Amino acid sequence: MTDPQGPWVAPVEVRERVSRLLCDLVAIPSHGGQEGAIIQYLMERFARQDIPCRVTAVDGKPLNVVAEIGQGPRTFLLNSHVDTVPPGDPALWATDPLIPVEKNGRIYGRGAEDAKGCLASMIVAFERLAMRRDALPARVVLMAVGAEERGGLGTQAEMAKGFTADAAIIGESTHLVPMLAHKGVLRLEIEVAGRAAHASDPDAGINAIVAVAPIVSALDQLAAAVRRRTDPFVGKASLVISTIAGGVALNVIPAQCVITIDRRVLPQETEADVLGEIVAVVNQALPAASGATAAIRRVRFVPPSSTDPGAAIVRAAEEAAARILGRPAPAQGFTATCDMTYLVNQGKIPTVILGPGSIEVAHQANEYVPVDQLALAVEVYLGTLDAWLTST
Repeated sequence: MTDPQGPWVAPVEVRERVSRLLCDLVAIPSHGGQEGAIIQYLMERFARQDIPCRVTAVDGKPLNVVAEIGQGPRTFLLNSHVDTVPPGDPALWATDPLIPVEKNGRIYGRGAEDAKGCLASMIVAFERLAMRRDALPARVVLMAVGAEERGGLGTQAEMAKGFTADAAIIGESTHLVPMLAHKGVLRLEIEVAGRAAHASDPDAGINAIVAVAPIVSALDQLAAAVRRRTDPFVGKASLVISTIAGGVALNVIPAQCVITIDRRVLPQETEADVLGEIVAVVNQALPAASGATAAIRRVRFVPPSSTDPGAAIVRAAEEAAARILGRPAPAQGFTATCDMTYLVNQGKIPTVILGPGSIEVAHQANEYVPVDQLALAVEVYLGTLDAWLTST
């Protein structure tokens, strides 16, 4: 039913179906490369409904389940991940993180929000489509991927196989508001090398920690400048010195000090420009007379990505979300990185990020997702597909 003054109310059977499925998924541990059991669960579930699916393995281990229904000249993709981060310290949880608990309209457990809640809603929507698969005028693909938390290996594997689509939804928590862009991330390690000596004779050595100090100060000044750069959707860029390590003993001049940097990259920025700026600052700040040297190593780069605000998938998601939520839902920007980067940058697929729950509880103890949003997400996914089919 629809209330013009408020959100759409999901049918009880949808709420119950998606809740049961999410509880099943949470109860299957899938962190640290343990995707096998949850992949098997999904294969058996789809087999019972005669839904064709295949498994993609990486290094001999099953990582993804890809199911497909419908036919037509266009392809619509639903993508979310089966893996989670580890549960963490059980003492910080009010309940066992691997035993799902429904309480006060929420389901608690590791992965309930990131991203098994999104996946459960996508699967229920996909299964409803499967009931009318012969009438679908497009090919609809559900991609349940692994190793998202380990660098997006599952989605990258599908892109490497040549997968393509005309539109896609990435299942991540957005409070059911579509997101059309996300930041990238560049992680660097800066190692300053000096020379060890006995602490009683500092002139005989080169103190790497002392040589790092002006570099830290200069990078902090750069960080302030970086924060003034903004994007209308994803907000501010950032630079953070996130770790520092140096020295081996209280009585030894440290010969080495290492800092790491996390630089969040806006869609309009390039890796080369961001890296070049940091290299220039480090080289200029390194005390020339100290005798110390600096080496900069690239740890990881995940490119930012964005979809044109006028793209059919963006308009369709905005329309569906507004109808279900009972209020306007203009597309926004996602602050974290996700597998959208591989769909957009490698697959050239217009993509939005969309799902139930809040990213603020991701990777936290007592992670949860509201059951109402799970059920509404089913309708938002279906509504987005319907709106996209009629607008293109």
